[in-house]
Amino acid sequence: MKDSALPQTRAGTMPFYMVQLWLDVRRLYELGRMLGLLRMRRPVNLPYLVHCALGELFQQQAPRPFSVENENQSGRWIRVLGYADVPWEVLQELAKGFASPAVYAICSWERGASKPMPTLFPPGTRLAFAVRVCPVVRKASAGRSSRGRTWKKGQELDVFLDAAWNQPDARLDRESVYVAWLRRQMARSEKGGARLESVRITRFSIERMIRRMQGAQRSVTVIQRPDVTFEGVLTVTSSEAFLRMLRRGIGRHTSFGYGMLKLRRA
Repeated sequence: MKDSALPQTRAGTMPFYMVQLWLDVRRLYELGRMLGLLRMRRPVNLPYLVHCALGELFQQQAPRPFSVENENQSGRWIRVLGYADVPWEVLQELAKGFASPAVYAICSWERGASKPMPTLFPPGTRLAFAVRVCPVVRKASAGRSSRGRTWKKGQELDVFLDAAWNQPDARLDRESVYVAWLRRQMARSEKGGARLESVRITRFSIERMIRRMQGAQRSVTVIQRPDVTFEGVLTVTSSEAFLRMLRRGIGRHTSFGYGMLKLRRA
C-alpha cells in the first residue's frame, strides 16, 4: 500500500481510540461469583466476564466492541483490545471515581494504553483484517418454515439455520452462508463501506453462553450462538461508512466480545 493511501486524520471527524487492557483472570471469576453468574455450575465464557468487568469499571464509556486476545492461554492475565470514545487516561479516572475496590483491582493499570484511530480511510485502501463475530439474524416477526420449523418475533437464529429452514431443499454450505453474511455486513451503505477481496474462516464453534436478562430480577439464562472468526483482505469503498462499521462493530453482541474489526497492512 502506498504511503499516500494510508489512513489520515481529518479535522471535524469524531475521534475514537483503540485501548489495551490487562485483566486478572482470577479476579474476573471472583466478579462472576459476586454477580451470581457461577451458581449451579453454569458455563461462563471469559468474554462475558470481561463484558461485566468493563461495565463495572467504565459504565457508559466501556470499550465496545472489544476482543479477548489470549482467551485460550493459561496465565494470570488476559489482554483485551477495544474501541472507545475516550483515551486510556480518562477511562482510568472514571474507574478511580466510581468502581468498587474489588472491581478496580481487576485491571493492571500500569500496563493499560490507548492510541487515537485514523479518521479517514481513503476509498481504494486495501487492508488485512481479522474479526470474531456472532452471525445471527433477529426475526422481525413470528413464522413457520415449510417443514414446520417455528420461530418467535424477535428470536435470534444462526444465519445458517435461518437459510436452511427457508431453503429446505437447497444443499447449503455453512462456510458459504457465513461468508455471504459477512459480505452483506461490509457492503452496507450506512455502516459497511468495504468490499471483501478474500476471506476464510479460521475458527468456528457453537458456544453456550450465560446472559443476565433485562428486568428487575436480572435472571441468568444459557443461550447457544455461533462463534466464527474470519481473516481476509478488504478494500474500503466509503471512508465514512467504514469508520462507522469499525467503531460500532460487525453484527450483533458487540458488547460481549464480538464484532471488533482488527486491521493491518494488506
